[in-house]
Amino acid sequence: MGELPAGTVTMLFTDIEGSTALLGRVGNVRYGEALSAHRVVMRAAFAEWRGHEISTEGDSFYVVFASADDAVGCCVAAQRALVGYDWAGGAVVRVRMGLHSGEPVAHEGNYLGMDVHRAARIAATAHGGQVVLSEATRALAAGGMPDGVSVLDLGFHRLKDIADAERIWQLAGPGLASEFPPLKSLGTQTSLPVPATPLVGRDEDLARLLEVLGGAARLVTLTGTGGVGKTRLSLAAAAALGTAFPHGVYFVALAAVRDAEVMWKTLAGSLNVAADDPVDGAVAGYLAGRRALLVLDNLEQLDGASEVVAALLAAAPGLVVLATSRGPLRVMGEQEFPVPALEVARDGAVSAVSDSAAGRLFTQQARMVRPGFTITAENAADVAAICRRLDGLPLAIELAASRVRLLAPKALLARLGPSLGAVEAGRPHRQQTLRNLVGWSYDLLTPVQAQVFRQMSVFAGGCDLEAVGAVVDEPAGSDPLDVVAELQDVSLIAVTVGADGEPRLGMLETIRDYALERLAQEDDPDGARHRHAEYYQAFAERAREQLEGPMALTALDRLEAEHDNLRASLAWSLEAPASAAADPERVVIGLRLVQALAGFWYQHGHATEGRRWLQRAMDLASADGGAPLARVAHGLGVLMDQQGEPATARRLFERSLAIWRELGDREEQARELNSLGITYRHLGDLDTGRAFLEEAIVIDREVGNKVRLAAALANLGQLESAAGRFDRAAEALREALTLDLEQGDPFGVAVDRLSLALVGLHAGRPREARDTLAGLFDYIASSGNTSMLVNSLELAAAIAVGLGDPLRAARMAGAAEAIRQEAGMVITPQEAALLEEHLAPARATMTPQEWHGELAAGRALSREEGLALLESLDTLV
Repeated sequence: MGELPAGTVTMLFTDIEGSTALLGRVGNVRYGEALSAHRVVMRAAFAEWRGHEISTEGDSFYVVFASADDAVGCCVAAQRALVGYDWAGGAVVRVRMGLHSGEPVAHEGNYLGMDVHRAARIAATAHGGQVVLSEATRALAAGGMPDGVSVLDLGFHRLKDIADAERIWQLAGPGLASEFPPLKSLGTQTSLPVPATPLVGRDEDLARLLEVLGGAARLVTLTGTGGVGKTRLSLAAAAALGTAFPHGVYFVALAAVRDAEVMWKTLAGSLNVAADDPVDGAVAGYLAGRRALLVLDNLEQLDGASEVVAALLAAAPGLVVLATSRGPLRVMGEQEFPVPALEVARDGAVSAVSDSAAGRLFTQQARMVRPGFTITAENAADVAAICRRLDGLPLAIELAASRVRLLAPKALLARLGPSLGAVEAGRPHRQQTLRNLVGWSYDLLTPVQAQVFRQMSVFAGGCDLEAVGAVVDEPAGSDPLDVVAELQDVSLIAVTVGADGEPRLGMLETIRDYALERLAQEDDPDGARHRHAEYYQAFAERAREQLEGPMALTALDRLEAEHDNLRASLAWSLEAPASAAADPERVVIGLRLVQALAGFWYQHGHATEGRRWLQRAMDLASADGGAPLARVAHGLGVLMDQQGEPATARRLFERSLAIWRELGDREEQARELNSLGITYRHLGDLDTGRAFLEEAIVIDREVGNKVRLAAALANLGQLESAAGRFDRAAEALREALTLDLEQGDPFGVAVDRLSLALVGLHAGRPREARDTLAGLFDYIASSGNTSMLVNSLELAAAIAVGLGDPLRAARMAGAAEAIRQEAGMVITPQEAALLEEHLAPARATMTPQEWHGELAAGRALSREEGLALLESLDTLV
């Protein structure tokens, strides 16, 4: 590969769109041949255009070019070669490609830094056959485009975990496809779930719903029994309304959520709002000045949903909420939109049945299992009778029609007749119809299919194919994934297409409730839940290993996507300890899960929820003590300190340290000593904090742990800076920076440089501090780290005072204060006193009215405007 290019480079990420679906369509052998051919084509283009292949995994490539011109030329050549390739067996391969130019840090044959993550995020917005590029790449390649190739402006797009919007362009020219759906960025129609089949029979309902949403209504709730089609109708409306909401359309799946706290967290994740607790203020603050549509799906089981919706509407005048629930939310201003069952033909005439909504849906679903199925004079009356028997419920019709593969409509009607008698008093008629129809469909399954169906009910919020293979107990002589395909054929498994083009499997809640009941009746439910928890424990532990490296954003994405399954695993392993005697590994799984997830909770704004799980784990681990208790106590202490409770955190770290000393584990002792040093600094006891940090540094040098040594040095530097020992602070921080650069830790590098800027300010060198801080602007904007943004704004305000701009200083302080309030980030007394010390000279040069006016102007800024204000520091001289 040769020496990696340095300086400004252009990064290319590629992958095959819908690779899992392609594998299912052509089979293992054909797919393997296609994958190999794809690699040959791609690598030929890399070689021709001087690309450095950094890594490949599955069907993806990561390649770096010294020249943006070469990168563009490579993509054009590769796409043309892929289009012209003679793919065997119809296995057409469509590759999406994304380019971004920046200055990542080269490290051990790879690159690190937020530019790498930005490039990957840009590539993820594309479709198969499409080449997209950032504004940075477009500008560099503008003068060197291949003959006939130009760029199309696709506008600004929000990318996951990146605060500022990215302007994205598309390559166009001979041999390149040009027509694609909108990019898959946050808040666009293409970020909505994609149902497997088109919506049928709802033209009039959709038109009426769009008319209501186009009026003055701000909360519209689709109501109706389970299986009537509320979610499908809401998705169709959201897809049609995208252009009416310039700040985005967001679908928030809440079927697995049971309380308001988790609902707020789920909203924050869907909106890409980085916030510590209280997250409700951060979400409300983010939406306050935006015109957006929130589709909140499945609210009937969610305690506190009405209060959350009311709070959102009160905080955001431009917000419109489209909710689905079996009943109204009873929120002021709500407009209920009852979703009716489908129209059923009144007689058995072919035209009447074919044209009816229910008949059209039956035909659509029947053709999925029996191609060519049509309504005829022989079957029209039977189809109409089936639809009437099922009360026009779409889900019931789908379940019944899936059986047309084996049963003609007449035989199907005869089977339905005696099987759907109402047996449960107190249930509405249509609920009984649907429930009995699910039971009838279940009774037709083979024993193997029934077993897989029951065991899949343990998944919360869906799952991918790998999880199914690991969790479902493999029936003798059967592949669970083949059985899943059979369950999809009979509409008991729902398949949606994710933003990455890959399938996600799940069950509608009505069907899952039934499957859970049968699991409890016919199996050992703890067996399935045990495998489920073990799988997600291993999943979380793999992700934890990536949280401090270049794959951090990808790991956080995966953890967030599976958060409902992780919660379900925690609930099973930690909330029913009475079963621990029968299943001794149960609590062990829970303890390992909380240890693996502590960093995720800390970084992704789940501190309050994480504290609850960690405290539960503490209660269970205290009896046995040892290393598990020490690790859980450490994780809980970190979250306690993050939420402004350093005294409690100190006691937890001391407890953990005592255990590690008893066990003789020097590395873990150093970690606790480091945490105690931080905590004592927060408590204002700098001498004790220094002693702990110096002891941690001695041990880290002794055991050779450079990662933890860098962290301890950085913390010592911050403490020495607070103590006024600036030379010692700078010495420790420079050593930490050298180590973090060596280890390729972008977050550690950012912390070190931020701390060095603070030292420069304290030492009376504001220009040096400004220059050091300016080097972090790209990382601060791209990382989405709220804590670092707040600290940087407060530091920038102090620097602005030193550079003679008191008005800008006041506005920066106001912006930082607003973000702290939204994110629930408490400023420590030491931080508040230090900030006041720096701002006091600026306040003295202004009238109280001027000062408070600038503070208020800063508080009114959005997060993006706060970032722009921070970056304006670079203009001061």
